[in-house]
Amino acid sequence: MMAFWIAAALLTAGILLALLRPLMVARKTEAAGSPEVDIYKDQLAEIERDVGRGLLTDDQAAAARTEVGRRLLAADARAKSAPVAPATPAKPSRTLATTLMAAVPLLAMGIYLRLGSPDLPGQPAGGRTDQTAGVQAQAVLKTLQARVTENPKDLEAWKALATAQGMTGQNDKAAASWAKAVELAPDDANLQASRAEALVLSADGVVGPEAKQALGRALALNPKEPRARYYDGLATRQSGDLKGAITRWSALLAESPADAPWVPFLRGQLGETATEAGMDPAAVTPQPLPPANPTPAPNAGTPGPTADDMAAASTMSSGDRNAMIQGMVQRLADRLKTQPEDAEGWSRLARAYRVLGQNDKAAEAEANAKRYGGGTAGAPAGAVPPGMPDPATMTPEQRSATVKSLLAQFQAAAEKEPDKPEGWARLAQAYEATGDVAKTREAWAKAVAAAPDDGEINLAYARVLLPADGGHPPPAFFTALRVVLKSSPNNPQALWYLGLDAAEGGRKAEAKDLWGRLLPLLPEGSDDRKELEGRLKALGS
Repeated sequence: MMAFWIAAALLTAGILLALLRPLMVARKTEAAGSPEVDIYKDQLAEIERDVGRGLLTDDQAAAARTEVGRRLLAADARAKSAPVAPATPAKPSRTLATTLMAAVPLLAMGIYLRLGSPDLPGQPAGGRTDQTAGVQAQAVLKTLQARVTENPKDLEAWKALATAQGMTGQNDKAAASWAKAVELAPDDANLQASRAEALVLSADGVVGPEAKQALGRALALNPKEPRARYYDGLATRQSGDLKGAITRWSALLAESPADAPWVPFLRGQLGETATEAGMDPAAVTPQPLPPANPTPAPNAGTPGPTADDMAAASTMSSGDRNAMIQGMVQRLADRLKTQPEDAEGWSRLARAYRVLGQNDKAAEAEANAKRYGGGTAGAPAGAVPPGMPDPATMTPEQRSATVKSLLAQFQAAAEKEPDKPEGWARLAQAYEATGDVAKTREAWAKAVAAAPDDGEINLAYARVLLPADGGHPPPAFFTALRVVLKSSPNNPQALWYLGLDAAEGGRKAEAKDLWGRLLPLLPEGSDDRKELEGRLKALGS
């Protein structure tokens, strides 16, 4: 600190000497020149620079010089005919200079000591730009801390506080808050798993004794809890039992829906562990269950986008596309009226309503999910844990701070391990929830770069590449679908769009092959099948 003050004093003295020197020495005031003459001289110089830059032709430059020269001569004549004030000596003002040299540093020091922070360490420019978001995140934490202080038995407040602490990287504090929540609901397997996850994250990924104890309690309460099963496998791997970890993770993958967020991550872990154990990754990586929210064949009777929906979406306006999405959500809601026991269906409907901004309907759907035995499914590392503050009850500033903190956490995790696609996939899903299409596409592109042969990741990338304005998809869209088709030869979206691209490009044989493979997947007599038959017929034999 002393070095800082010495350097500041020397710098201040040097600057003051340079600035106040004219006050300390005698000098003569010269007769002032003509500002008008100076302006015209500058104009002549500017003409020469414009000629050098090619902005003026020789003829244009000559005309400009003539006009400016004429004005210069007139201005010079006026300046010479004007009376000139005689040069007068200027007396030095050492008293004023001395006073300023003493007053300026004292005034500056007084202001700095009152408003500055001399003990604050330096901060990079990038960190300062995020200062507002950090302040907002702290405001959210303070609000939640005040809630649990005021009512220590408020379970939801403890869950929200733990979630917010985890999203801001305070995993040790999050673990303590989850512990408080566990005290209030010791038989909740989800809370036990959340506490275990926070303990693992706070220990840089090491599953310690306390985390193992929490995992054991979670699995005793619910042997199917996915996060607990994942971290149990991780603990087994860290103990050196690679085959035991593979057994646990293979069982989890086989019982997980194909569209579960942890499936790509789990496959990666299985592949790495199998390779390390000298085993064939394909032999120990089972196929997951059908998607919890599948995209069925056209007219299959289940709510969801059909192949015809996907084809029509590429030519829709944004308003029509939104109407189609609303219709799909409504079909799911109508089905749940006749099948209300489908807890997972209610959970999907709640998530859809949240995306659409219909928070009242989302809350109602969440209540039905709980009524019929559903809950917030857990996820392995990096997934959003349960207990997240309800966006509908937060101020815009709190909501912005929470989202920005979460995105920053996912971004840092993905950049820390850029070769692992699961981190980029989580980041892409988070950006997609915020509506940032450009960032979503960028993150999926990096996920594809990390796993170029992964069909599911390429399908997700292709989905976000489909232009919202109905324009023609970029080449990367078709490249991704070719990977999808290689891993899933009967994928209807890949068959349809690649066939359409081939037909538009004049590659009739390729289009006939792709659409010929799609045709048997469509129900007999359906409009979709008739449409495709017509297109095949138009291609000729």
